[in-house]
Amino acid sequence: MTKTETIKRISEITGLGQGNVKAVIDALTGKQGVICATLKKGGRVIISGFGTFLVRERNARKARNPKTGGKVKVPKRRYPAFKPAKSLKDALKK
Repeated sequence: MTKTETIKRISEITGLGQGNVKAVIDALTGKQGVICATLKKGGRVIISGFGTFLVRERNARKARNPKTGGKVKVPKRRYPAFKPAKSLKDALKK
């Protein structure tokens, strides 16, 4: 489902205009949105019944360049992660 399809579907369900729904989704998920801003600060966004957005760290390591076969140092990095809530996992089992 694309962002546009999601906006249309939420608009149908809630009766809100598509412009309003788009504004809410952008405020939540955009580059300057709530989720991104919170993760940049190292925080978590918990949506009850859905899941938790959080930041994880991957340690620095040595890897092999598949093209040259030489060793390459991969620096430590942070990346976004999502942990689904139990209720979401249970809903998918049925």
